[in-house]
Amino acid sequence: MKVVVSTIVILALLLGFGTYSYYYLDSTADELLSMAEQIEADVANDDWQQAGTNFSKLHAIWEKTITKWTILIDHVELDQINISMSRTKKFMDTRDISGFMSEMAQLKLLIKHIPETEALNIKNVL
Repeated sequence: MKVVVSTIVILALLLGFGTYSYYYLDSTADELLSMAEQIEADVANDDWQQAGTNFSKLHAIWEKTITKWTILIDHVELDQINISMSRTKKFMDTRDISGFMSEMAQLKLLIKHIPETEALNIKNVL
């Protein structure tokens, strides 16, 4: 009987942690994406100074987020986001709007991809 109870407790803990981690990834990704979209809108309106301010905020949020994401997901994906953020920053510094927009699209795709790959669905299980 003790084995059954301990197995159920362990299973409940695993399911609880999995659910919490998915919702944490989803909510932080949404926060990062909304900030990225704001930066993209600033650049589209030719407000590079506000875009730079918002990018600094995005980078600060990312620095807090990456420490927890490191525990939950593959580091290769985090490295890709870091690289894309660096490229985006350089395009902002040089005010290259076409390079910025393409790199920002890639950054947003990488951030959106994280919760999608961690979701518990048939596509990810198989």
